[in-house]
Amino acid sequence: MTKGVLRFFFDYGSGCLWSGDAKTLDLLDVGPVDSILSLSEPVRELTDRILFMQSCYLNPLYPPDPSLWSESLCDRFNGEVDSLIQHIRQEIGEDYDILDQQERYAEDVRLTAYLLEHPELEKQDEATQPTVS
Repeated sequence: MTKGVLRFFFDYGSGCLWSGDAKTLDLLDVGPVDSILSLSEPVRELTDRILFMQSCYLNPLYPPDPSLWSESLCDRFNGEVDSLIQHIRQEIGEDYDILDQQERYAEDVRLTAYLLEHPELEKQDEATQPTVS
């Protein structure tokens, strides 16, 4: 039996697994398919934690402006993402090829200059306040 294909990436407010080929699309349908796959509770909890973190990533004043995330927060996010995809591959990798299409974050090179222009904001070392709903 041929494996299905799943695309792994986070979209704001939804899941992280998406049908990646026609066969998988016929089987699982469109949209995020996390909820219909047999994933463990720890994987679902990690997915929720990453979704919350990602909801805090965009600039709160104007989303296209630099994210306020520090390099250390970006590193924590990236580590969580790497851990999640590893766990997903362990749990369902026999049935699906998982294509990692999730962007990894890095501190925006424009952030220091941006913060000088916006003294009411500060660099974030923790993801605590969603900036998107």
